[in-house]
Amino acid sequence: MATRRPSGTFPVPVPRTFGQRFRAFWHRPDDFLIDAGKAGELVIARIRLAVTLILLLIPLGNLATAPLAERETHLTGLLVTVFAVGIAVLVYLLVARDRRQAWLPLATSVLDVTLISTALLIFGFRVDPLQSVNSLVTFDTYFLAIAATCLRYDRRVALLAGMTAVLQYAIIVGIVAATLGPDSGDTTRYGQFGWSDQISRMINLSLATAIAVYIVRAMQRQRELSTSDSLTGVFNRRFFDDYFANELERASRYRTPFAVAMIDVDHFKQFNDTYGHAVGDRALRAVARALQRAIRRSDLVARYGGEEFIAVFRETGAAQAFERVEGIRQAIETEPLPVARASGPARVTVSAGVASWPEDGLTAEELIGRADARMFEAKNAGRNRVIGPPKS
Repeated sequence: MATRRPSGTFPVPVPRTFGQRFRAFWHRPDDFLIDAGKAGELVIARIRLAVTLILLLIPLGNLATAPLAERETHLTGLLVTVFAVGIAVLVYLLVARDRRQAWLPLATSVLDVTLISTALLIFGFRVDPLQSVNSLVTFDTYFLAIAATCLRYDRRVALLAGMTAVLQYAIIVGIVAATLGPDSGDTTRYGQFGWSDQISRMINLSLATAIAVYIVRAMQRQRELSTSDSLTGVFNRRFFDDYFANELERASRYRTPFAVAMIDVDHFKQFNDTYGHAVGDRALRAVARALQRAIRRSDLVARYGGEEFIAVFRETGAAQAFERVEGIRQAIETEPLPVARASGPARVTVSAGVASWPEDGLTAEELIGRADARMFEAKNAGRNRVIGPPKS
């Protein structure tokens, strides 16, 4: 069976069977991909709001210049556009406040294609049914909405938004075909109804959806490669710095505690000199595996530099974090490393320091500095131990 890694670990086992691939596809992305998509979600929210505000100028201008007999039609357009602006404002506020809502990317993606479908229906009922199915401008915005799903780093969102667009447009085509027939409407201005044309449009939407899903997977894989440490498979220092800044902002906003642990392999230079760098690399990977097994999906572990690792435990107090890091220390101490010598397996130990937000500091420099200082306390006290905040 395919398994999912906790947040902050690489690589993931490759699904082999169709069932494994299907389950892997529908799994929620790891938190680091959700974090990557949050910036794109905010960009889309801003664009959506700007576009609806610009579109609001059209019915306002029409109301100001149209004859009295035509104002009812333009008033309907104004009300619809005002409604769209209201939704855009609401979504923007939700995204700006907390862009990690699990349901928000799918909801906003479906919203975008639904607004396009609504516009086509309005054209059909208020102007001419054939404009709903032969639109050369409004229909093409479906492709923009599907392309925008790539910024959310979630294949499920790209697929479901595209399927929604295909289904909604098929309903529109069915309504036009069933109620008006192929010979109805202003064929000289809006063209004729043809099933082949409409099927081609739905096929094009399906192809755009498939391409979006493929692009999202490629973007996910590229981000995994660019943010992971090539030796150990955990996140690298560069990604950690960005993640930690976001976590501090989130904790400050919601007043939720979290803990950070600095973990360093004891006597690593001496270990390398004794067993060689190949076994040293194996030891670092073993430490990384122990960290991976201990953290939750919401936590993160990164290689901070050399033989030093750092872990972040979200919504975790100092005492609980200390216990978890102590468990990691014990697991590393007892894990043997096979070496090509008759002396038996090699072993490594680690020293660690734990700091918690907000008790030990409010900034990244303060927290990491405090965890680092406690890690050195552990080394000075004899190594192979964990030191956390003093118990109150």
